[in-house]
Amino acid sequence: MGFPTGKLKTILIGLDGVFPKGTARRRLRLRTNLEIFWDALAWAEGRNDARLATRRLNLRTAELRYRGFSVVTAKDKSSPELPQSYERLAGTAQIWRDLIGYYTRFGDVRELTGRVDDRYVIMNAGDEMRFEFAAPPAPPAGWVRDFVLIGDGWVKDGDYNTAFSKTVLPLPAHGRPEYATPPRRLEDDPVYRRHRADWQKYHTRYVTPRDFQNALRLRKRRRNH
Repeated sequence: MGFPTGKLKTILIGLDGVFPKGTARRRLRLRTNLEIFWDALAWAEGRNDARLATRRLNLRTAELRYRGFSVVTAKDKSSPELPQSYERLAGTAQIWRDLIGYYTRFGDVRELTGRVDDRYVIMNAGDEMRFEFAAPPAPPAGWVRDFVLIGDGWVKDGDYNTAFSKTVLPLPAHGRPEYATPPRRLEDDPVYRRHRADWQKYHTRYVTPRDFQNALRLRKRRRNH
């Protein structure tokens, strides 16, 4: 099932085909090895008389750029951290031990985001992607419009409980969901071998945790003095 990306999100889970028709009352249980808190669970049957029209908007531009880190607050220790307004930044310096490897350079990345495949934007902490779509005409009278952003990708952090948490490698792939192969050379990675040209044109930004480690050493040195 996964879990919602970000804070205070609502997700919809389809249960079509889970239970055969005409069966007795059933119970559903959510299981996970993560620490996730849900404040509400509800279910509903779809209305057969509801009219639904779906229109896909073509992506006009996609730009990767650096932004920094938002100011976050929390009501108390047991409450979720909430980012403040987009304009408020806590800082732009490296604040985590970033994963070592090649990331996507800043600029136009539209070619990498057009289809669901193993070509993707490799983003680092503090990066953001800015999308632009052509504005569609207004909906007909009496209709209500919702916008849904559909994404396909992976998230990897530097947590010690995350497999291979110090490096960007191994590269994720749809055909390799187990993510169990230890990283080797970039040139040996199956995703790199299929899309070698992307590392010449897009994935040219090499990142190390050097700035973060140097900041820790400087802070320790100042404390000793």
